[in-house]
Amino acid sequence: MPFSLSSIPYYTSTPVALVTGGTSGIGTVAVRELARHGFRVYITARNLDKAEKLLEELSVPVDGADSDDTAPVKCDIRILQCDLMDLKSIVNVADDLKAKETKLDLLLNNAGSMFSPYTESSDGYETTLQVNYIAPYLLTRLLLPLLLAADAPRVVNLSSIVHMLVSSFNFSDPNLTKGLDLLNKGTRYEQSKLAIILFTKQFAKLYPNILSVAVHPGVIMDTSLGRHLTTSKDLLGLIKLSWWVVSKVMSVVGGISVEDGALTSLYCALDKDLGAEKDNGEYFVPIARRSKPSSRANDSELAAKLWSWTEEQLVAKGYLKTE
Repeated sequence: MPFSLSSIPYYTSTPVALVTGGTSGIGTVAVRELARHGFRVYITARNLDKAEKLLEELSVPVDGADSDDTAPVKCDIRILQCDLMDLKSIVNVADDLKAKETKLDLLLNNAGSMFSPYTESSDGYETTLQVNYIAPYLLTRLLLPLLLAADAPRVVNLSSIVHMLVSSFNFSDPNLTKGLDLLNKGTRYEQSKLAIILFTKQFAKLYPNILSVAVHPGVIMDTSLGRHLTTSKDLLGLIKLSWWVVSKVMSVVGGISVEDGALTSLYCALDKDLGAEKDNGEYFVPIARRSKPSSRANDSELAAKLWSWTEEQLVAKGYLKTE
């Protein structure tokens, strides 16, 4: 039976989830469904007004909620202010959650950035690299004690099929500052999505009792992820027109809706047939199908090297302690 929202059971045990990027797109769908099926859901939000508005929309009784329990469901959604471009903010969020909860059943690293104008965080990481890789890496590492305290914890990391377009991770120039910036915008996104799969693989190896998987959610045109592509002045009218044309074509022949785009993440987060013993480090594509990432994404030596590089970076900056 294909996985759908009706496949999600209602959880009476109130498991705890943290979702980044939960105030828009597929993240909002994930937050909604987790909360409606019995999770206590924390969302990270830079824009508190936007988060509060979402909370008002979702934290209301919902009849049925696609579960066996027909009683109205009261959603429990809580906001943690966080800016993923500020690593200190990530440390604060982790400390805040550890003060509030004794375990974390699900971490959904959903937030993403694509084709952003070139900017660097105060720690020197380019936006796409930090939001798509450095931030989820740090958040996951800091929340490790809560994950290990859960009975069957899961970490779901959002990647993309475009990870196949990049050959490796550029350790000498991770921000990809050399060459034509117009081309680098795409390569930065591809590199970050390769990095998050490599992180998933190495995390699964080091922590085999935590189910850690990477997800390509699908080609979703109705999302804010590509907003910089259509507004960035340096891409000119031709690129903007190309994006518009691709959007229309994909919406007809290959794109999927935001609702369907959240299904693979929810499947990996909730399906009872998945388990750390047999599914750790796997890669999934729409809808709820196991697939194979690129050969570089399966490179165990590269995964270990990237893990060591990232650990060294974050330890040197004071965000992680040596174990």
